Amino acid sequence: MKKIILYILFFSSFLAFCSQNERVIKYQNSTKLSRIGKYLSFYEDTSNQLSIKEISKLPFTPCINNTPNFGFSKSTYWVKFTLENLSNTEEFLLEFNRIYAKELSLYYQVQDTSSFLVKNYNENSKKHIGRLFLFEFSIPKSEKITFYIKLKTTWSYSFPIKISPQKNAFKQLFHQELIGGIYLGIILIMVCYNFIIFSSVRDKSYLYYVVYIASFFLFQLNELGYAYKYYWYLKPYLFHIFTKVTPILSCITAIYFVRDFLKTKHHTPKLHKIYNYFIIGFICVLFTITNNKYNEFYYTIFNVIAFSISIFTLIVAIVILKKGFSPAKFFLIAWSILLLSIIQYTLSNLDIIPYFSFTRYSLEIGSIIEIVLLSFGLTYRINVLMKEKEKSQALALELAKENELIITQENQKLEELVNKRTNKLALKNIQILGQNEEKSTMMREIHHRVKNNLQMINSMIRMQSKFVNSSDSKDVLNKVQRRIIVMAQLHEKMYLSKDLKSIRINSYLTNMISDIFKNDENDNSFILNISEELEFNTENALSVGLLINELINYTLPQVKNDIINIEIKEVQKNEFILTFFNKNKGISYSSLMKKTSLTQRLTLNFIKQLNGSIPENQHVNNEHALVVKFDTL
Repeated sequence: MKKIILYILFFSSFLAFCSQNERVIKYQNSTKLSRIGKYLSFYEDTSNQLSIKEISKLPFTPCINNTPNFGFSKSTYWVKFTLENLSNTEEFLLEFNRIYAKELSLYYQVQDTSSFLVKNYNENSKKHIGRLFLFEFSIPKSEKITFYIKLKTTWSYSFPIKISPQKNAFKQLFHQELIGGIYLGIILIMVCYNFIIFSSVRDKSYLYYVVYIASFFLFQLNELGYAYKYYWYLKPYLFHIFTKVTPILSCITAIYFVRDFLKTKHHTPKLHKIYNYFIIGFICVLFTITNNKYNEFYYTIFNVIAFSISIFTLIVAIVILKKGFSPAKFFLIAWSILLLSIIQYTLSNLDIIPYFSFTRYSLEIGSIIEIVLLSFGLTYRINVLMKEKEKSQALALELAKENELIITQENQKLEELVNKRTNKLALKNIQILGQNEEKSTMMREIHHRVKNNLQMINSMIRMQSKFVNSSDSKDVLNKVQRRIIVMAQLHEKMYLSKDLKSIRINSYLTNMISDIFKNDENDNSFILNISEELEFNTENALSVGLLINELINYTLPQVKNDIINIEIKEVQKNEFILTFFNKNKGISYSSLMKKTSLTQRLTLNFIKQLNGSIPENQHVNNEHALVVKFDTL
């Protein structure tokens, strides 16, 4: 049994060795472009230090795909192949398509010699400016040459290698650039065309679409090598950043366009929110673009998110189409074509399906069809929305007419009810006005009688004071008289007032102080200055009058022809400042707070009733006024 296993292993090794030795490219057609992926053998140099002479003596592992891909690795990869020239041409071109090479070297050895010729290139030193790495070499007719390719990169190790005669190769590259230029020109035309439409219709869907295809244009400009050829070759570091930014930007703008085109927020609000997580994922990936160490992470996460969005969007479009949103069919067709072209291109590169000439341009064709169909879809969508809007307006107009008729009928009924109710209220108002007039007349009469009674009491006190010999007693009686005058004047004003709720403070204080000074033997006078025509309620008016009266009692001059100045002004709504000035006798804050006399106590009590205060730093003497701040809230 052991012998059988050994024979099998030996036979397998022999076949592998034979197959390795027989992997020779026999180039016979002088016009053919050959993809040589299946003829390659590779070796992974984990030490990154092996030389070409050391490598040439080591065993290589055969490749099985037209485009070998070894993923991300920190190792240096060597690729080996042998080419036998059986054609009529001797000048060949080796094309490395879409390789992000930090270092790329080509070693080749003419048969039966031990020396190697080498061509070293990196992204800063290319013979032909562009994204492609192109190696020119010669093989004499009927000769066989073994090539070794050394590749070091921070991206995925992929080897899309082609061989063709130099004349045909450069002609084909020119045709590819021409087709790529036409392709980019079509996209740019669609950007301008849809921007013009947006300028006319001002529909934000067109703005999202313009931004989306503009970002897709930048992505393709970079992918096809034009951005590198005309600008980034001078700044390869920025080229790597731009290569990572443009696909993310294209995906994010596509999400915003898809959500607006399909109206996902209206039709599928729950699915609409999921797009936010995709956007957050792309933004997080952006933080890795400046460091090439994270290229594997970037490549993996980006492809996972992009693939998830593609399938998710397909599902969302199907769901919305089933809900009856007809513009979704344009999007579904366009999106499906783009996905199929991407899948076909990827499977062809992986050698899962055969490679055709059509495959080389399948992505361009699919994306152009998608862009055109989405443009038609936008136009169709706007027409649908306009028709729906017209239907809604017509329905709204019809409903408005029906509502107007109903409102007119209801208004007639209401008008009849209002007229009846108004007549009843008018009768009640007449009764209420009569009752109010009676009450108002009664209240005025009461105020008038109270005023008369207070005047009678005041006359009695005045008569009594004539029979009093003590000056202190006379002074007390005079003060009582003044207080009665304050209250009598208030009732007089209430008797003359229209609404019985408030009185004009200017007229009230003028009459009140005039009555106080009538009995003054020294012929003193006063100046009353009120900033504007103020009205106080009866309670506040009485408190102000009594406060001013007590201040007069406190500072009544004992000299002839003296003048007292009183000023009231409103500083804010319902907030006032009262200034009382007597040049012969001032009122200090400290003396007032002693409360040694009834006048002092009453003064502080009336200030308190007015929610007022005297600033503590207020010092009043013969040259200063007493300031009281109060409000009428």
